[in-house]
Amino acid sequence: MVQTLFKSVGVIMNKNENSFLDPKTLIAVVLVAGLWFGWQSYLTKKYPQANVVKSQSTETTPTAGQLVPSKNSEAVNTMKQGTGTTVLIAATTDEKKQIVSSPEGNFEISSYGMGIKNLKLIKYTRRDQSHIEFAKGLEQGLFELHLLDDPHPINFHIEPAGENTFIGTAQVGNMKISRTLVYTPETFSFKNTVSILGADASFKGLSIIIPEKIETSASSGSFLAGNVEHQEFLISHDGNKVDSTNVTSSKEGIDKTQGLVSILSVSSQYFASAVIDKSEIAPEAHLLAKTGETFFQGILSYKISSIKEKMDFTFVAYSGPKSHEILEKADPDLGGIIDLGFFGVIGRILLVILKWFNSFLGNWGYSIIALTLLVRALVMPFNVASYKSMKKMQKIQPMMQAVRERYKDDPATQQKETMALMKSEKVNPLGGCLPMLLQMPIFFALFRTLGQSIDLYQAPFIWWIHDLSMKDPYYVLPALMGITLFIQQKITPSTMDPQQAKVMQFMPIMFTFFMISLPSGLTLYTFISTLFGILQQRFFMRDRHLVVKAREAKA
Repeated sequence: MVQTLFKSVGVIMNKNENSFLDPKTLIAVVLVAGLWFGWQSYLTKKYPQANVVKSQSTETTPTAGQLVPSKNSEAVNTMKQGTGTTVLIAATTDEKKQIVSSPEGNFEISSYGMGIKNLKLIKYTRRDQSHIEFAKGLEQGLFELHLLDDPHPINFHIEPAGENTFIGTAQVGNMKISRTLVYTPETFSFKNTVSILGADASFKGLSIIIPEKIETSASSGSFLAGNVEHQEFLISHDGNKVDSTNVTSSKEGIDKTQGLVSILSVSSQYFASAVIDKSEIAPEAHLLAKTGETFFQGILSYKISSIKEKMDFTFVAYSGPKSHEILEKADPDLGGIIDLGFFGVIGRILLVILKWFNSFLGNWGYSIIALTLLVRALVMPFNVASYKSMKKMQKIQPMMQAVRERYKDDPATQQKETMALMKSEKVNPLGGCLPMLLQMPIFFALFRTLGQSIDLYQAPFIWWIHDLSMKDPYYVLPALMGITLFIQQKITPSTMDPQQAKVMQFMPIMFTFFMISLPSGLTLYTFISTLFGILQQRFFMRDRHLVVKAREAKA
């Protein structure tokens, strides 16, 4: 549109080359200028984020425990989606920060809502060996406190009150707000108590913000690996219901509200920031992730129905690794933010067993192999029954072939006669499937365990496998697994007709491709399990005195 206008001006000026002050030229210039400024005004209203000026970081280098002013006194960070509006920073006073250092991590406590900023874990790194940092580069602080429906954070005056204990006080009209924050470095947790005195009818409640930067490296994974390298919201509500929302795979953004919430977590694959409520009032969670934004956030809101002279709100905040031991030390209920899916109980048992093996093997890969052998030993009785069924099936293979030949032009009758034959010979066509069905829950539980627990994050195995939570970089394990699956399929008797058998020959190839992007630890488990199954089958199926004689099919 703008190019068309400039071309029009050029045409007008070409017709009036003798005088730039020609009336037509001036009119054209005024029209273009008016349309230009009108267009810019429209864009400013439609895309306010494009015109937000990012604040400059403070150049002051404070020492531990020192309160320093920040130069970003007018910082603004806004995001709107549907009917929900995020809490933003639009402070009118200078920000001050309390520096906290420990062997586990470093961070700053901001006077803006007593939010946690620049939180860096010392003992944990990303795959590129950089330190894990939470809400990096965001104006909002973790667990920042706001009055409900107020876009400004509460501006606190913070004073140390003992080791890793800080008290913030704020005066909002006639209302006095105090917040006590106690940091426990060993559990990466913050115990919080917020007290309100002198509240009037204008007080609607409080909001706690959990922002996080969107990781551009996150991926929704392969066909079977929907949770690989992802970010998500997780809420526990209505007693014991747990819902997770994958932010990485969302195509249209997220704008959800859920009441009666006990836990709100904003997490990546192996690390999380979470708030667990300990108050008398059940809060509400608002989940926001807008397409095209660089950050997403969860908001936990306490809505007040009646005003009291003194009101207290208590909660525990956490920012750290997804480790069951650490989370449960921080709070017994906090381990629920590790979502192991439908087979979560099995996943937790597997993790305990893996840790026990690792305690004396000293290698998570060897521990996975030991777990595989243990699982195979546990299903051994079912395998023996399966092999007996296979032996019977071997004996009647010539008879089944005769039935196929006799009724090759009548598939329905062929199927009926085949089932009748197996019934008369007491052969169970599903006998060989039971051990596999018993192992499927273990497979899926192990997948979720490998994809959620920090214990296997960056755990090396041998040679080229440097991280069991990542795919095999050279695809050696998937290839070996595919070969063993093919061999197992070839030596296993089947009741399928030749056409079905040919189709099933492609299954090992398909499954190999499905496993390419899955964690190498899971591929290792499948490969060892299949290899052991082949050896086990060869041992139980051998019978040196057995001579399989073809029987003539009954007329």
